[in-house]
Amino acid sequence: MAAALPLLLIGCLLQGAICQEFKAFLPKTIEVLKGSCVTIPCSFDIETRFKSNLDSTCIAKWNQGSYDGPFVFHSSDPQQSSIGGKLTGVLTRKDCSTTLNNMQPQHSNEYFFRVECNNGLRYNFRDGTRILVKERPPRPTLTPSTLEVKEGTAVRLTCSAPAPCLSLPPTLTWTPSLGEVQETERENLDKTKVKMSVVNFYASHLQHRQKISCTAVYRKQDGSTESSVDSLTAEITYSPKETTVVVSPSGPVKEGSNVTLACSSRASPAVQNYNWYRVDGSQEITIGTGQVIDFTASRESVSLFCTAQNDLGAGRSNVSHVDVQFAPQILPSSDCNKTVDQVKCSCKTSGNPPPTLHWYLDELPVNTSGQSEIRYVPENGTNVSLITVSQAQWRDHTLLCRSSNSLGSATLQFYFLHVPKTTTESQDLVVVLILVATVVALIVLVCALLFVIRAQKSHQNLLKSQCPSNTSTVAMNQLQPSGEENEVPTTKDEDIYANTTELEKDDVAQPATTSEPNSTSLPSSDQNNTSGAGNSSEETTVESKDAIYSNVTWKRKSKIRKEGDGTNLLDSSYPQEEMSVERGLTGDFVNNAVEMGNLYGQVKPRNVRKESECEYAQVKFRHSAVQK
Repeated sequence: MAAALPLLLIGCLLQGAICQEFKAFLPKTIEVLKGSCVTIPCSFDIETRFKSNLDSTCIAKWNQGSYDGPFVFHSSDPQQSSIGGKLTGVLTRKDCSTTLNNMQPQHSNEYFFRVECNNGLRYNFRDGTRILVKERPPRPTLTPSTLEVKEGTAVRLTCSAPAPCLSLPPTLTWTPSLGEVQETERENLDKTKVKMSVVNFYASHLQHRQKISCTAVYRKQDGSTESSVDSLTAEITYSPKETTVVVSPSGPVKEGSNVTLACSSRASPAVQNYNWYRVDGSQEITIGTGQVIDFTASRESVSLFCTAQNDLGAGRSNVSHVDVQFAPQILPSSDCNKTVDQVKCSCKTSGNPPPTLHWYLDELPVNTSGQSEIRYVPENGTNVSLITVSQAQWRDHTLLCRSSNSLGSATLQFYFLHVPKTTTESQDLVVVLILVATVVALIVLVCALLFVIRAQKSHQNLLKSQCPSNTSTVAMNQLQPSGEENEVPTTKDEDIYANTTELEKDDVAQPATTSEPNSTSLPSSDQNNTSGAGNSSEETTVESKDAIYSNVTWKRKSKIRKEGDGTNLLDSSYPQEEMSVERGLTGDFVNNAVEMGNLYGQVKPRNVRKESECEYAQVKFRHSAVQK
């Protein structure tokens, strides 16, 4: 059975090719606009044995109502036609297409094709077409019929409209204009024609809920036109757009009053969240949520914006400025700078409406003049007034800055005490005096330092002189000649100091015996005491020993007393000078000097008075070679 089916199909095809029958190919229905033409696409087949009969003598007729009804069109005799028209096809090619003009509603009927040839070929085809004459043109078709896309998606829309009359095809237009348009003509399976217009664009939120239309305009044979429209509503999904802030009440509001803010935005799907922000410099501070909020107007909240958000994103409004008005306020940065010749003051104020600034000196208005200058400088949303006033006219004054607007005023006072102006000469004199005093102080300081250094050196030398080796030197106040009048000590006890320690050292020749401190044991200034001195001490003469010269002087400034006055030797002092130049007298003189040292060494510290003047004794021992 499966093998017989292909054979059967092949037989049928061969039978159709060999044994063709009479058949017409027509659209079942054609709609046509009243007053316009209609083109009936038509083709046919005849039996093979009559193919040679299709020649130039053949004509086309169209019968109305039935295949054997009256003809209404004759291709070779228009006078016999009740409907004018034209055969557009070629019968020898089996093309029977015909155009019928000025179709009217009464022409709505079924039409059948008939072929007639002079060689005996005449045939009414049983296949017909129905023509419908319409008062309105056929409606165009949009593809796709609905549009639901996300913003930014590429979209292709096609508008097609039937073209029943090929000589007068419809004109297609898009509303709104979406983009580039391409027009083409398409043939259907039944050979009818369709006019097509294609538009390409990217979906935008501006097209959301927008009606997109395609209009087909048909022109009639009398010149008039009829049109038909097909449309769709675009559904475009997008994030919030055109977000704006609505302030109520609009216009200026006073500080502290209530203000209502509303945030509006377009979005698809609808907005889910609203947020409100206040702009503070570079910061954005959240102040609330919701599509509508209320707040109390203040100068810190004059700049606001809102955001709207849905599943596809968020939108942000522009910054809205609420015109908050408040009374003037003078800023703490206002200050004054005073120089020798003038005073410069600045008054900085803020307020809305912008305040005016005025200066008052001792309650009198100040304007720009020869002694004062006023300037106004805007600075970062504040008003700044600068005033410069000469001090030549000043005593004790009060300078006042007043800032005022329609809501109030503010004042700031500056107090100045007059200080006499110091001349340049007096200033120079003060500088010179300061310099001189500084120099004098430096000189005194240097002198004091030098004096201290000198005193220290003198003290060191004194210590050295009191600690000799073989040659000892004790500071002496004054050497007196032997013949000078002796001074008698005053009644007030005064102590004389001598270095007895060095005199008592072993390396100094000591006398064999030490006499008591009396007048007989002390050396005298008389020349005859030379031999007596030698008798009172043990003399030891050594050959080749040096001769020693002794010079002892005591002196104290005091009143001279009488010679007959008996005074203790411990409480008085007489100038004594002994010098031995002869051999053999050296030992006695040394003994006397040592005894005197011992005598003064016995002076008690209790007899020392702070107010006493101290004199110094100088004892020098000089060695010289003595020959035998």
